[in-house]
Amino acid sequence: MKIDEAYSELRRLKRREHRVIYQGKRGTKITVTRTDRICPHDFAVGLIIPGRKEFFPTHVRLLFDLYIKRLSNKEDAKNLFIIFEEVFAGEDPEKFSSNVFNLKFPMQLDDPDVNLYYSQLLMIEQDFNYGPDGCKKSKFDPPRGFLMSFIRWVASGNDEIDKIITAAVRNYPPPAKYKRKIFQNCKLK
Repeated sequence: MKIDEAYSELRRLKRREHRVIYQGKRGTKITVTRTDRICPHDFAVGLIIPGRKEFFPTHVRLLFDLYIKRLSNKEDAKNLFIIFEEVFAGEDPEKFSSNVFNLKFPMQLDDPDVNLYYSQLLMIEQDFNYGPDGCKKSKFDPPRGFLMSFIRWVASGNDEIDKIITAAVRNYPPPAKYKRKIFQNCKLK
């Protein structure tokens, strides 16, 4: 789903409603559950990996996974980061699932298509809670830019994951230079 379609669908969730939104190529289900925890319409993003119970990944899992992907295959990671920019801009992550599924990462927590799916939902959650209709305010416009700036910071390779994760969990903003794309005018290979 493009981001605007996903917004509409997620806004219609009823309180405590649980729904599968995406399914990865290897069967991982990406779910949402409306919680209203931070603001009205807030939701939790879940993963159901085949053979395991549902759990709720955070931005920390995503950032760590992207970091080890970058360490294990820089070229394929760059292609993945370019696709993250497309998803951030509103594109449908399913449009890229075949492309990213063929990327090879000797080290990873989740398949790259799963990364795209749940990161889109985490970005939408930020927009819901910190956007114009949210109950909190963001210094990022759009609010999902906060998460995307951390993804760009990981992509840059400029710092160790410890520094990035520490900033993320303490809710410190990433360096301002990551508010902009770091791979300008790049095309997928």
